[in-house]
Amino acid sequence: GNSGADRMSLANEEVEPGVRRLRMRSWRGALVGYDVSAYLVGDVLIDTGFPRAGRALMGAVRTMRPRGVLVTHWHEDHAGNVPALATLGVPMRMHPECETALRERPAIRYYRRAVWGWTERLRARLESFDPSPLVVMEAPGHSPDHRIVWDADRRILVSGDLFLGVKVRVAHEEDESPRALVASLRRAAALEPRLLLDAHRGPVRDAAAQLRAKADWNEEVIGRIEELDAQGAKPAEIVRRLFGGDSLVGMVSGGEYSRQG
Repeated sequence: GNSGADRMSLANEEVEPGVRRLRMRSWRGALVGYDVSAYLVGDVLIDTGFPRAGRALMGAVRTMRPRGVLVTHWHEDHAGNVPALATLGVPMRMHPECETALRERPAIRYYRRAVWGWTERLRARLESFDPSPLVVMEAPGHSPDHRIVWDADRRILVSGDLFLGVKVRVAHEEDESPRALVASLRRAAALEPRLLLDAHRGPVRDAAAQLRAKADWNEEVIGRIEELDAQGAKPAEIVRRLFGGDSLVGMVSGGEYSRQG
């Protein structure tokens, strides 16, 4: 279930005038080193947090009264409270594949249900809205339905899971496309954002340089993997030689998020 005795906190923090960070934490997430943030940019909420944070998130929404919600992608730590918000009639926009996934409610592995909860099936009709002056941009790579949100006036990029850090050594075995991610990173960097709002790392300054550094590192890793593969190295050997073996996350997730992703 998505309720239960899961100690939850939501910190409503001002990043700068007109921009707020809703930082959601649970003890389960802390065990694996993760919390997740949604952002209010002007009067638009970007992402909805995870199901276990539902009560706190809904309380914040009732207080802030955003005119609409943008969802970066279907994963449960970002779209986890879409069904509840849709029931309230809050206008929302998301990628069509994101909506399809939420209506189909695909099975997720136990560790994800334990940490975040499993998003309820989306049944309500979605009311769309125009998020202007914010611009929604396609940014596949982390997942096929991934989008980012650009505030050209403030030069702020709300990046969902596009960034996560320069040297991210785990990948989702089904959703992620490393080459598509590099292309999305370069397109995002070309916007020259001054501030990036990351769902897990929080505000990132020197954003354009950080995005380019991540794209460069990913391209370098892809090249090294291709070289080793051409030499006949097996996946486990490539992971050992490049990263020193798999990660704790890889083992806990049964290989779903791993260095062999």
